[in-house]
Amino acid sequence: MLAQPLAVTAHAVEAIERLNAVPVRGSHIEAALAVLAALPPDLRTQPAAQAVALQHYAEDQELPPEAGSAALHARLTALAKWTTTHDPARQSAPEAVMEAAARFPLSDGDAGVQFEPAGFQEMVLFIEELPW
Repeated sequence: MLAQPLAVTAHAVEAIERLNAVPVRGSHIEAALAVLAALPPDLRTQPAAQAVALQHYAEDQELPPEAGSAALHARLTALAKWTTTHDPARQSAPEAVMEAAARFPLSDGDAGVQFEPAGFQEMVLFIEELPW
């Protein structure tokens, strides 16, 4: 009985590692958000439409097409979860949040892909303090 949960966990860890291996920049996160916002309103909440739009964007940016779009989608999903719970008033500097979303490792939580909240917040605060 333990073999199946361990296999699922190992698969989830492997999938997260593949997503984390895709090199993404803050500008990719910001542009990917714009790509999704540009979708017609009736398609914005459709996962298939989001996937196609992000795949085209990933190809344009010369990211690995399938892995790039999956990594972008996972990072946007994790960012949305974190923002909803930990920064609903959007008080963090947007540039710092985008950079943190590109750099901070994804993890697998109870609700799926996520950023570890305290560590992600710490990275956002650190990036906000950098003298760009």
